[in-house]
Amino acid sequence: MAGRLNITYSAYRELELVPQSPMRAIGEAIIALADDPTPPGSAVLQGVGGCRYIAIDDYYVLYHVDEDDGLTVLGVLQGAYHPLH
Repeated sequence: MAGRLNITYSAYRELELVPQSPMRAIGEAIIALADDPTPPGSAVLQGVGGCRYIAIDDYYVLYHVDEDDGLTVLGVLQGAYHPLH
């Protein structure tokens, strides 16, 4: 299901702070989400309808899936454990 891929300005700004080495893996994962918004390893964010996250290296990519608008990347958060669960 190839769909529309959006990124919020705040997520874009957070991506600017990511070092080069994990940036490639994060970028590839974000692009792959447009084809498969529920890849293995992704999880639903508790209490927020339509929001999911996926862990890439030491980062979490937070995104929202909507039938009309497609997939929107909401944020890129750093940390080995983040209280998203």
